[in-house]
Amino acid sequence: MHYDDSVDSSRQYLRLALEMIGKNGLPTDPLNYCIWYEYASGKNGKLNAAIDNHLQSNLSFSEEISRQLFNQYVAAESETVSALVSEELKKVFAEIIDAIKTTNQHFSKSETNLETINESIVPSLSESDLERIVGQIKREIKTLESSGGSFKEQLEQATREIDHLKTKLVRYRHEALKDPLTQINNRRGFEKTLKDTIGKARTNGTSLCLIIADIDYFKKINDTHGHLVGDNVLRMVAATIKESIKGRDLAARVGGEEFAILLPDTPFAGAMKLAEDIRVSFERLDLKKKNTGESLGKITLSFGVANYKKDEVAEDFVNRADEALYQSKNTGRNKVTGV
Repeated sequence: MHYDDSVDSSRQYLRLALEMIGKNGLPTDPLNYCIWYEYASGKNGKLNAAIDNHLQSNLSFSEEISRQLFNQYVAAESETVSALVSEELKKVFAEIIDAIKTTNQHFSKSETNLETINESIVPSLSESDLERIVGQIKREIKTLESSGGSFKEQLEQATREIDHLKTKLVRYRHEALKDPLTQINNRRGFEKTLKDTIGKARTNGTSLCLIIADIDYFKKINDTHGHLVGDNVLRMVAATIKESIKGRDLAARVGGEEFAILLPDTPFAGAMKLAEDIRVSFERLDLKKKNTGESLGKITLSFGVANYKKDEVAEDFVNRADEALYQSKNTGRNKVTGV
């Protein structure tokens, strides 16, 4: 997110953002500020279209919807949520320094230290950077408190705000890796884990397999029964896959109706068996609508399975699993193909 708005424009966008936040009963936290400021500015077409569709459907907004909008249309476009936390940290710094300046005591050393730390805060804070900076801030606050300043309550409030921001950053980063519909990992979470898992497989010389699965004729389900039923099918598929794996195995939704299963320390034969077991479990299901009892027909999945090759890059590994999936699709669907 890069903003070069004029002062007048930014004030107008902020006013509109606050109005929308209040109108939709949302908390005025950094995440909602960011979403609705972007909406008010009209610079993020995809975000605006998603929000407009939501509003036109007379659906309410919630914390979960806000996180989903941010992860999909804001963070994914440019930067991580740490930029928001960085800005909030800077606000806390400003409050502390203002408090120092309004007292009759001189804390020039702490003021200088705080300003130095403040200058080190950049939008792309890593976990370790954040840990280090928070530690430095707290040490300076302790020094100020022990000096007998008359603004102890303000310092205590600043400490609470810093702890809250740190917790919020960790939570947002965790949620940014999750698919909000199915509550399993999304593509970003999958790619992050894949990179780490490949590194361990290379170092340890252990086996690693990948299964890519796709729901057959999913568009027909949506067209026939509606998107709410389609969403329930996606949740059911995700839950079934998650229940079928264990330990360090990872399940992720990597596309609309496409899922990935990452299997460290699993031989190729074991991955093929798992894919076949999951395939059969779906083939045997007879799903019905809860409210009418109407049958949804057979829900089947096609699978592609790949065994990691030594020194193979992640992209090639995934592409081979995808090619195996396409082979399953092109030769009748509801089958498992390994490469």
